This record gives sequence, structure tokens and C-alpha cells, in this order.
Amino acid sequence: MAKSKWNLLFATFILSCASLTSLIVSLCTPYWINSEAYESSAYKNSIINYGLFTGSLTQNFLPNQRYYDLTISCLYREYVCAYSCQATEEERSEEVLLLLKGLPRLADCPLRTSRQLSVDNPSQPTNQQRQNSGPYNRSSFINTGFWISTVVFVGIAIGFAGTAASFSIINVLFNPVEPIFSVFGLYIWNGAAIGASALSLILWGSLFASTLTENIAVTDTLTIQLPYNSEGLASLGFSYWFLLLPIGLHATNVVLLIIRRYVINREPPPTTIDVDSSDLTIIMY
Repeated sequence: MAKSKWNLLFATFILSCASLTSLIVSLCTPYWINSEAYESSAYKNSIINYGLFTGSLTQNFLPNQRYYDLTISCLYREYVCAYSCQATEEERSEEVLLLLKGLPRLADCPLRTSRQLSVDNPSQPTNQQRQNSGPYNRSSFINTGFWISTVVFVGIAIGFAGTAASFSIINVLFNPVEPIFSVFGLYIWNGAAIGASALSLILWGSLFASTLTENIAVTDTLTIQLPYNSEGLASLGFSYWFLLLPIGLHATNVVLLIIRRYVINREPPPTTIDVDSSDLTIIMY
């Protein structure tokens, strides 16, 4: 019975693979946030985009653009995260800690390209600006709990999408006896993938609405001495909206499983032949 209507089960396998691909793309691409950052003396706005782990910054302080790589750094004891362009994890952590205390950021970040400008990096504060401005407002940083939870739930969604794909093809090829491995289990795996993807959307959307719309939490916008302003300039990127795709795909899988069960239940039962064991004529056969 488990292999009945195998074409519908195979369709759930294809959709689960598509969901798995979209979740990996969402996790790995640096377009959860797209934004600009304004500074009054800059040639034009800086352009920033980042994902859950890395991103990029195009600084337009002068007509010659500067390109930097961004990487998230979290101070778990302080419960804050920010995106820094420093080269090493130690430097990124130190820079975030300095910004949290209201102190100037570290020295110039390494450029993404090999081209160097002859002028000093204008994003760095001058000696007159190097003053302790007091502790920074923590609400301008990324909340560590929201960030970790988003990453964890995307990972959980990837795990359940892979499980759903695996057991879909198993039910096409074999007839598992255990309910958790049979078609019944596919409802669980697909439902769990929907829930984890939806929670990722909710968590990052809440972080965006509460924090990132006012400050995108990169070192330029967190530097008090020479601030860039990103308020109202940020938007959610395609990597975030890509999470809607696995939700729709796994919901389609559930619908296909319901249709399969309905079709099977509508089919007439197989014809059975009743034999009267008391009829001695059956001995002849």
C-alpha cells in the first residue's frame, strides 16, 4: 500500500530536493539585508549587503570606490553581534568591543581589491575625534539570541527537508513498516520543515523591524565619532524572502500526500473469492 500512487510520492521527493536547495541558497548567500549608509561629507551613500555570516561594503566617501568584505562577529558574553571588515576574528571581536564601549574603531580594514588609494581612509576618526563617548546603545547592535536562533532554525529546516526527501524516495522504492519511516512520517518531516522555515522568517523579520531598520549594525554605522546613518535605508534581501519557497514547497507536499490518501481510499477494494470449505467438490481441485 505504501508504494501505491508512487508518482505522487516521487513528486514530493522532487519538491523536497527543491526546498533543500533553496534553504542552502538562503543560508549561504549574503543578501538577507540590502542597505545604504548616509554620511554628510561623503561623495554618495555607501552600499551594504550581508547575509547570516558574511557580506560586502562599498564605501563612496570619495569618487574612488572602496570595497570591503564584512564578517559577523559576536560577543556572546555581551549578547551583541555586528559586522566588521577586519581580517581576523580577534580583530573583529576587539573592534566590536571598542564600539560597544563607545571608543573609536580599529585601524583601516584590508581592501577587497589590490588597489590602494594615496589618501588616508576617510572613514577613520581623526585624533580630535578619538574621545570616549561613553557606552553605546546595545539596541543598535544585532541581538545574539535572534541571530543564533535564526541560524539554528534554518539549519533545522535544512535537516528536515533532507529527511523528507530521503524518506520520500524510500517510500517510492520500498515499503517501510515503521510508521515514522512510512508515508505517515512524511507528514511529520514536511510539517517540521514548514515550522522551522517559518520561525526563521519570523525571527529575522522581528530583528529587522526592531533594530536593523534604524541601524544595520556594521562598524561604519556603529562608529560614534564619524557616524554613517542607515535609518530607513535598509530592506530585506532575496536571501531572506527565499525562505518562503520551502514553506510553499513543503505545504504542496502535504497537499499531495492528502490527495494520494484520498485517491487510494476511493479505489474499490480488490475482488475476493469466498470458498465454502464444506463443499467437498473443492477436493477435486
